[in-house]
Amino acid sequence: MWALFDIIRFSAGSIFWGVLIAMVCMALFVLIIKGWWKNAVFTVATYAVGAVLFVLLSIQCILICGSIRIMNTAGYYEQQITGIVNSIYDSADMIDVEQSSGIIDSLTDKYPILNNYIGGGEFSGYSAAELPHAMADELRSFMKKYIVRRLLWCLGFVLVGGVIAVKTITVENRLGHRSARPVRSRAPMSGSGSRPHVRRRR
Repeated sequence: MWALFDIIRFSAGSIFWGVLIAMVCMALFVLIIKGWWKNAVFTVATYAVGAVLFVLLSIQCILICGSIRIMNTAGYYEQQITGIVNSIYDSADMIDVEQSSGIIDSLTDKYPILNNYIGGGEFSGYSAAELPHAMADELRSFMKKYIVRRLLWCLGFVLVGGVIAVKTITVENRLGHRSARPVRSRAPMSGSGSRPHVRRRR
């Protein structure tokens, strides 16, 4: 949840696109229900479920949009790391875990939003010249996994919300998509064992 507030401070555009994407998802959600149950009429409970689902999807979509922006600006953070490293070490120096943690702390102090992604990262076996690129690659890799997790959460919310929403629709409307079978009418019997009247030709 703290990542959400950090992203809001980091990029107002993420809020706009996140909410917009959530609105599109909700429109598709309604169209699918209306397309399956032609005569569906939503109840108050259905709208309540939709409102909760919209909020949950908005949060996840904002996180996704913010994460995409961070991933796309990984090159900028690589430049910042390079500046930090060059100010402390020579390019041929080997960086251990403790030293890499110090570099990450310096970066996250300047960009607190990164605490949600690389705050606990540990790097070793890299030279000072190689470390910035390795950190940027790790950031990109983490962001891809983070976005996939957010998408899975969205899918889970939609599935659960869909099941609950369908249950809030009235029974008559939920069954409205089923076509009634035609009933064959039988001719009334005049009596037991009676024969049909046959008109004789003259």
